[in-house]
Amino acid sequence: MTLFKIYSTPPQNYLVEEILLGCILINPLIFSKVIHTIKIESFFLESHQLIYINLLHIYHNNKLHPIELLYNLSDNKNLQQIGGLKKIIELMKQSQIFIYSNNTNIYLDKLIEIINNNYTKRLVIQYGYNIIQLSYINKINGHLLYNKASHYLNITLNKMPVNYNNNFHELMKNTIYEMTTNSSKIIKNTIIQSGFIDLDQLTNGLPFGDLIILAGRPSMGKTSLAINIAYNILIKSTFSICIFSLEMSSKQILNKLISISSYIPYQDLIHSQNNNNWTKIKTVCKKLLKSNIYIYDKTNASIDYIEYISKIWIQDNNQYGLVIIDYLQLIQIDNSINLNRVQQLSYITRKLKMLAQYLNIPILTLSQLNRSIEVRINKEPVLSDLKESGCINQNITTKIINRYTYLLYIKSIIQYFKQFNYLNTYFLPSNILKNNYISTISLKYQYIFNLVYQKKFIELTYNHKCLNNYQWKSIYEFSENTQIILLENKAKILFKSIFKYSFLSNIQYIKYNVVYDLSMISSIHFICQNIVLHNSIEQDADIVLMLYQKQTDDQNLKHNEKIIDLVISKNRHGPIGSCQLLFSTDNTSFKNLHKNNVNNLYIK
Repeated sequence: MTLFKIYSTPPQNYLVEEILLGCILINPLIFSKVIHTIKIESFFLESHQLIYINLLHIYHNNKLHPIELLYNLSDNKNLQQIGGLKKIIELMKQSQIFIYSNNTNIYLDKLIEIINNNYTKRLVIQYGYNIIQLSYINKINGHLLYNKASHYLNITLNKMPVNYNNNFHELMKNTIYEMTTNSSKIIKNTIIQSGFIDLDQLTNGLPFGDLIILAGRPSMGKTSLAINIAYNILIKSTFSICIFSLEMSSKQILNKLISISSYIPYQDLIHSQNNNNWTKIKTVCKKLLKSNIYIYDKTNASIDYIEYISKIWIQDNNQYGLVIIDYLQLIQIDNSINLNRVQQLSYITRKLKMLAQYLNIPILTLSQLNRSIEVRINKEPVLSDLKESGCINQNITTKIINRYTYLLYIKSIIQYFKQFNYLNTYFLPSNILKNNYISTISLKYQYIFNLVYQKKFIELTYNHKCLNNYQWKSIYEFSENTQIILLENKAKILFKSIFKYSFLSNIQYIKYNVVYDLSMISSIHFICQNIVLHNSIEQDADIVLMLYQKQTDDQNLKHNEKIIDLVISKNRHGPIGSCQLLFSTDNTSFKNLHKNNVNNLYIK
């Protein structure tokens, strides 16, 4: 008994394909409708794909005519491949009966529907086979397999042709109707608000499809603020919450929610109770039982697990909500992915951004700041504190492949050039080296070391990374005779690079001095003094929030209260600035300090 029936031919209808192509040749006016609903790969036969490609070419040149098609096929040496002039004539003959009918548009829609249905079936067969093959690999866990299958289905959805026949007048009418009906009610019901007036004013709530990073130094209240946001959403809206707690247990999260809602100090909630407290706790618990909140406290959760659970949560819950992850640096990735920790975090944030867009929900991810903030006099966090960045001396020349110039000082780079070396090599993996574009150059003070190699030297900060045996390593990990990868001087062909190995002969401490931090939009490397260096990776976050406490002596504050500055360091959709929140250390609750306390507001 066989479980599967073997089909010799994939789903297709070559006759319908011929009729559609013939209709286009006889009546070119219908092509404007076909072009938006039929892709090249929608055709099953290669000859039909070639004809369609040439039709697209002559259509864009405003020469859509059978004679022009023959000329174009002949010029591209495709005429004999598709069957010659005889094939074109046969296509036109087969379509005569349809093109002169009064129901031409109905027939045309049906032809397009049949072709697209068969194309979709072929896609499902192709990706279904890939999923079956993956299922036989023992090392792949269930979460990763589910994500891969979901990814294939998403690709199938994206490849399916979209019908653009939606009437613009209908769209306009519906939009105006929504605006005039009850705009304030619509906005309130379709935007997830944090519950903090000034923050929502700056960010327009928590936008759908956004990755939001909430960062701060240890014990600043990141987790408490995230739980406060979750509580505000649960109480004031019908949106649901999904929390991935990689550090705290679900019981601790629940205790914080109860403490915030009941105003019972967190420590009292854990250690001692009285009758009055029990009454408050029962009231709060009844309220929370009616809300939609899910807490996953798996401590070693991977990015694949988070992706899998989030998709299942949205599917089962059947409504939008907010995902909270506590915190970024604890998320694991598949061991088979060979990346250092900086690259791992970049990989994770990119996956989270894609997940937010795919599910069309905001994802709030908590993050630690790097240790550079601890040695600064000014403890106010900045965007660069999110990444382990290295810096190079301002007087070092940086290599740029360009037809006009070759070596530049860093001070002049931003003024004249935007593109660094585009490295394409057959000797290094493609995920190690990519193209570079300068985003910003920031000024800071760092400890500088001198690296000596091949009678040359380069000055770098202690945490800058160099390429070493296909892995990025920081300078503090280097010693004498450490192997590094250099650009071969003889290879000066544009867009082609050859690399060789060299060894450090000496490492010397120089001074504590000003350096420039080069940030690039999408890359992780560049060439400086022929050494392949690592560059800080641009964050994938749409919004970056940072917690900061200024040293203030406010006489009106109670002993258990603090004023916390919430700095919006990045806002892809609007202004950046800061606002203040009142933090109660007893019950870990955050409140709006007062109205209109938005500071340092300016437009990007």
